[in-house]
Amino acid sequence: MPAAAVRPEIIYAWKGPSVLIVDARGECDGGLAGFYHREARFLQTLRLELDGRRPWLCESAAVAPDRLAFTFNHPELTEMGGGGSGQSNDAETTDDRGIPHRALVLRVVFTVTPGSLEISATIANHARERVACAFSWVVGADFADIQEANGGRRQQTADVRVDADPRRLTFSYGHPALPYRSSIEWIGDRDWTFADSRLTTQLALEAQQQTTLELRVVPRDVDGGFSPEDAEARERLAARWRADFTRFATPRGGDVEQILESNVRDLASFAHLEGQKDEWLALQAGMPLYPAFFGRDSLTAGWQAAYVDRGASLDATLTRLGRMQSDRFDDWRDEQPGRIPYQVRSGPLARLNVNPYSGYYADFASPLMFVIALANLYAWTGDKALVRKHWDAARRILEWARTYGDADGDGYLEYRTRSSEGTKNQGWKDSGDAVVYDDGRPVPAPIATCELQGYWYAAQQLMAIMSWAMDARADAKAFWRSAADLKARFNRDWWVPAENCVAFALDPDKRQVAAVTSNAGHCIASGIVSRDHLPHVVGRLFAPDMFSGWGIRTLSSAHSFYNPLSYHRGTVWAVEQATIAFGLKRFGFETRAAELAAALFDLARLYPEYRIPECVGGFSRGEYATPGAYPRANTPQLWNASAFPLLIQTLLGLQPIAPVDTLVIDPSLPTWLPEVILDGLRVGGAVVTLRCWRDRHGVSHGELLKKRGTLHLLKQPPPESLSAGIADRAAALLDSVTH
Repeated sequence: MPAAAVRPEIIYAWKGPSVLIVDARGECDGGLAGFYHREARFLQTLRLELDGRRPWLCESAAVAPDRLAFTFNHPELTEMGGGGSGQSNDAETTDDRGIPHRALVLRVVFTVTPGSLEISATIANHARERVACAFSWVVGADFADIQEANGGRRQQTADVRVDADPRRLTFSYGHPALPYRSSIEWIGDRDWTFADSRLTTQLALEAQQQTTLELRVVPRDVDGGFSPEDAEARERLAARWRADFTRFATPRGGDVEQILESNVRDLASFAHLEGQKDEWLALQAGMPLYPAFFGRDSLTAGWQAAYVDRGASLDATLTRLGRMQSDRFDDWRDEQPGRIPYQVRSGPLARLNVNPYSGYYADFASPLMFVIALANLYAWTGDKALVRKHWDAARRILEWARTYGDADGDGYLEYRTRSSEGTKNQGWKDSGDAVVYDDGRPVPAPIATCELQGYWYAAQQLMAIMSWAMDARADAKAFWRSAADLKARFNRDWWVPAENCVAFALDPDKRQVAAVTSNAGHCIASGIVSRDHLPHVVGRLFAPDMFSGWGIRTLSSAHSFYNPLSYHRGTVWAVEQATIAFGLKRFGFETRAAELAAALFDLARLYPEYRIPECVGGFSRGEYATPGAYPRANTPQLWNASAFPLLIQTLLGLQPIAPVDTLVIDPSLPTWLPEVILDGLRVGGAVVTLRCWRDRHGVSHGELLKKRGTLHLLKQPPPESLSAGIADRAAALLDSVTH
């Protein structure tokens, strides 16, 4: 397959709230590059020089999510002789300062920790004689917000003071409300001097001698910083969390296992390691632009990959969001009683209240996803104590939906942004131009989008099930009846016969915005689409104007405002494809679900480390070798990484019912994935190894290879499946007994 690159001009590494972004040479020297902590740039400039010159870059490598490595030589040849690109005519020529060409070989490693940047530079002299030179780091700090650096416009600034002593160099920000400090500490007894923005030490290396120079950059922000002991404690917790992950094996599955491992590694790298201890495993949204906590992103990733960590990150996310649940009205932050944050940012702009993002609530998806995620947590753990822990927050969310989410009382959720600096759209698609009429005009607020009704339906259904389990039987019946009423009305009011699809939205006059969008796929997954309409909606989403071959477009290519590289008007989002595939499997459209899964695995193969960008272009796979990508797309993105565990759950038909110690499976493995083994899978109190395989007749089976604890394995199609008849269910039961 072809190879595609996204943001090739920068490379980055991260750990917790700390992020290093460098250019292709391994330097921070303008643009977005820098070392950030809690979204403030504590180093703007970081550049290596030998005798005032940049060494020659030989190789760059992203060794791990938290580590970058670069190889340089100095001085490089300026004239080549015979032997191709690698030789000069003389055995050992020198530069104008007398240093033999290619004498010095440097290995520079940047390691990001939750509270520091560790820099290690190993310099070896491979000349036949002694070499002396000045080794310098050019350094500087500006304390910009990452959003300012990305946009190229400063909204806050102050003087930066520089202080040097024998052990460290310190940059201090003069802003009265932002007492940031950045210290560069040197390790070992070598002498360093600082002048003209250069931190310099003198080197003298004998032939074949090498030395290692180490620096540590320590940020101190408004709230202080992590002590080394605190950072180590957080990393130990994260390491234990990662060690307990479910492990994937895909014998005869080609590179599928590598794709899963790479994406699960990225998923693990997004632990925020911030807040109170029971919140440390809440996940941040994406790199390099979103090293922050986004409610719906963390919730979505948490339920998509709940079986990987038995919901540990999901519990941490629910805990953090529950603590921040609003009990007041605040138009600046779009707060209302019962709402939970959409994003929580900690950079200078948020701290100064230049924007409302230190705790911004303008999203209708996050609250409903809270309830959906809690139900998934209960399904995998069977732990009522966890449900009780988050129960009040879930109830307040549904009370908010009834009273403030449905402001006009018509039985549907409609959003209207009140903040002067807020986001206009508060559904799944939150870009300003996402919701448009057929002629491209923006739909005014209040807006009711179809997927929000689906989330509300699913949240009420799942709340009914949890209420029953919590012995709140009257509430359970009320939630169930409310969900059923919503579904009936939705299929009456939102159906667009001319498109064989549900409408994108209702405008303020309750007129349909009839555009065909990927939002309809969310409606499938939620269960709000009626049995009569389901086959039509599925068919519509796989029509050529919607299905690009890489996934389902956010907007039909036949729409007058389609743009294959817009954020929500024609791109393809991996996270959506996984959700839609999950819904297709749930209702018996197994072939279509496998088709989407295959497209996503193929898409991953295009990119380094199998990281699908935030969103890719809508160009047709039949026309172009690659789909294109949204400008400045994040890669990796949290919920794209979690999409792959969900695809495996979908293909295996995993339906956990931990409260009764049962795992229902309905594997339908495609030819390209004939066997899957999940080792260390935890359902309730049991830990098992599950094997699913496809036999030579194309029939898929499942068995438990190992089991610790009580768990019953049952093969059975989903209860909502439109394709499974009595004979299919009986055959599945028989297969459960024989295997």
